[in-house]
Amino acid sequence: MIRPGEPIGPSSYHKPYMAVVFDLDGTILDSALDFHAMRKAVIETAHREGVPPGELHTTENVPQLVLHAKTKLRQMTGADVLGMRFEAEANRRLDEIEMAALPTAKASPGAKETLSTLHQEGYRLGVLTRSCEGFAKTSLHNTGLLPLFMKLRTRNDSGPVKPQPESLLLLLKDMGVAKDRALYVGDGTQDMECARAAGVDFVAMVHPGEKSQVREEELRRLGSFHVVRSFPELRRHVTGRS
Repeated sequence: MIRPGEPIGPSSYHKPYMAVVFDLDGTILDSALDFHAMRKAVIETAHREGVPPGELHTTENVPQLVLHAKTKLRQMTGADVLGMRFEAEANRRLDEIEMAALPTAKASPGAKETLSTLHQEGYRLGVLTRSCEGFAKTSLHNTGLLPLFMKLRTRNDSGPVKPQPESLLLLLKDMGVAKDRALYVGDGTQDMECARAAGVDFVAMVHPGEKSQVREEELRRLGSFHVVRSFPELRRHVTGRS
């Protein structure tokens, strides 16, 4: 866990990065994903598998709810069978909610121009997301961004899933990049904690909006050393050039 006030991320704007890995929704894409419906779907699925009502709360985010439910089912049964069945059904319902939001997905302002420039300059670009593969690939295809990315890692890939740090390290391994030559860009505390635990530099992307100041203050309070507010600013951070 990140301690309040503990800095995270690069100490300079001139570190020679080889790769930049991005979170998807809220970072390079903007969509109308219904996160309340996603949390509700996970809780309903957990209840059907036997998790007692009142055990899970909508104040938890989706990864926390999934882990909480799996842990409770293991405690109740002494085995992982119900937990695996719960997770498969929860993911199926999450996939449905995400795919329904596809028509609303659009590239964040400045994303295509900056990503294209970084790609042309030789940076290896990747995506690490908890979204399903169908939503990630289709939304990136529809926005013209998919060809810019070397690798994507989603909820449907085998092995660890974000925010587990191993998910980021596996993606970097697939990209052929050492963790000290990579930067992870995301918009939330889960992204920050994932990067920190993996030993990867992190920069927070906070797009202008109604809650942007609150989000930025939270990220800084929890230890994000660098916060950028636009893609051109991110490019300057990565390359050290104007």
